[in-house]
Amino acid sequence: MKYFISLVTLFLASSLFSLGQVPGEKKWKENIAKNHIQTQVQWNHKYEKGKPKKTGYKNFSKKFDYKGNVIEEIYYQSGTVDQKLSYKYDNNENKVEFINYNGNESKVMFKQNITYDNSTRRIREERYNGLDYQIIKYSYNKNSKLAKIVRSDINGNIEHKRIFKYSGNICNIDIYRDEKHISGKITNKYDSNDNIIETIEYDQKGKIKEKYEYHFKNNLVIEKTKYLSGNFIYKESYKYDSNKNLVKILKEQPKGKTITNNTYAYDNNWNLIEEQWYDNNPNEYSKKKYFYSKKGVLERVEVYYSLYKYKIQYKYKYTNY
Repeated sequence: MKYFISLVTLFLASSLFSLGQVPGEKKWKENIAKNHIQTQVQWNHKYEKGKPKKTGYKNFSKKFDYKGNVIEEIYYQSGTVDQKLSYKYDNNENKVEFINYNGNESKVMFKQNITYDNSTRRIREERYNGLDYQIIKYSYNKNSKLAKIVRSDINGNIEHKRIFKYSGNICNIDIYRDEKHISGKITNKYDSNDNIIETIEYDQKGKIKEKYEYHFKNNLVIEKTKYLSGNFIYKESYKYDSNKNLVKILKEQPKGKTITNNTYAYDNNWNLIEEQWYDNNPNEYSKKKYFYSKKGVLERVEVYYSLYKYKIQYKYKYTNY
């Protein structure tokens, strides 16, 4: 259930706003491809007497294809492999396979295979969570809009279903817990650019469970507001630079207090060079500072966690194609 709902949420939100990508992530991928990087290894260096230790420990390694897509990730714990992730893509750079192994690759923790049609629309997923298999099928209407999502077990028994009905700028989604029984409903409202500007989730009795409101400018989200059971939870406002890079997130909470939740800074080549975030410490922010080579390759990151007064340095080593 958890995987399915997360997937559908992401699928529906893919056109929401450009915040789906971590600030700087797109540029990092470009630099990886441009510099023909094959592998990246991150070494963590703890601080001692105000300086990072010369000797560090390996945290993870990544392998990339020629286009800068990650095709393998290996994470380490106390010097040994803790888990391994592998990815495969089609010619359109759509992910077609993802596998999460345990450390010695003796067990598959999670596996996902994705099939697309000729219009690069997702039409089928096969998933394995280490215990059970699931099959998710997607179908579309004549306007190429999502019409139905069905999740079933390996024997074809329907475990979850969503039916999409469109009227003007409104999409109503009926949620079924099996083949016949409705368990809830979602209503999405779109603007003229097909951005979601409101989404409301109802329970089985028609009571509002959760609501989000979005405001856009130049196809960039500038505001998001969340409500639970009719109660205001928070409002986030997003600020961008002239290159449409996210530079600031302001957050208003129920008591009316607005804080600067995140800030991002970039160099003249649009590489992310600093980010700060509120970490429940009213006196100072946590932060990361990024340092690059002349070719735009990330060399090290200085990290400070304000809540724990903890500093650490990440250093990166590379091999090339």
